[in-house]
Amino acid sequence: MSPTGRLVVDQIRTALIARANADGGWGYYERDASRLEPTCWALLGLLSANALDQRAIVNAAELVGRWQRNDGLLVEPELGPEDRPNVAFNGLAAWLLLRHRELAARTSIDALVGALGRAKGIALPASTINRQDNALQGWAWIEGEFSWVEPTCWGLIALKAATVPIQHARVRDAERLLIDRCCPTGGWNYGNSNMLGQALHAYVPTSALGILAMQDRMDEPCVRRSLEFLKEHRTTERSAMALGLALIALRALGEAAADVEDALAAQWQRTGFLANAHLMGLALYSLG
Repeated sequence: MSPTGRLVVDQIRTALIARANADGGWGYYERDASRLEPTCWALLGLLSANALDQRAIVNAAELVGRWQRNDGLLVEPELGPEDRPNVAFNGLAAWLLLRHRELAARTSIDALVGALGRAKGIALPASTINRQDNALQGWAWIEGEFSWVEPTCWGLIALKAATVPIQHARVRDAERLLIDRCCPTGGWNYGNSNMLGQALHAYVPTSALGILAMQDRMDEPCVRRSLEFLKEHRTTERSAMALGLALIALRALGEAAADVEDALAAQWQRTGFLANAHLMGLALYSLG
């Protein structure tokens, strides 16, 4: 890592530690109530930097435990009377807890993974306006909705991290959905790959997540195309999310990514990621 990169890591680490809430979590912005997504990314980043003491780990573990419902999914009480958990962020949380078991002292990982395995996007009738298999069921953002690429990626990442067998129906269906939704250029849009006869653009963040979810399926032509897409476009979307996820995916596959690291450090120096703890944690984890 360059001297600039090391300086940026130190700055982000310091900023994240200062923004921790008393309950052990993080909101999206300073003084916001703790939420699942920024808490997960902040913990991933700070743990990768060995920047959390035992008291902070215990506080975070107790908070995540309080968020777990009887059905295994996590939901923050601040969400209100609808009380519908974000399935994608539950996949992210499962990935975190499976990597750092010390955070699961008050949480049942088995119940969380089991709930993710039972969750699925609804099947839709055959489409008359785009080419895709609407019968495939990945994961939706929230229960009772149709499947999207990002939550499907996070559900698949979580199940694979939990070593759910490759032949498991949810793993097979999710992989089939991602293959079906892959753009002709490689990579993934947020939802469909085409509409009304027109191919839709792939994006860097979704493509990086798709590659992370499918990194063990490099035998699939669409996954190989997607890696080439990501390598070509890795610095074209100058946001912390796009650059951070691209860096994580490229490093997971052993690809050189020093230019992405430099671009991410430059983005921090330019914007400070708008003081968003989710983006700080994601960047810290990717740089670490």
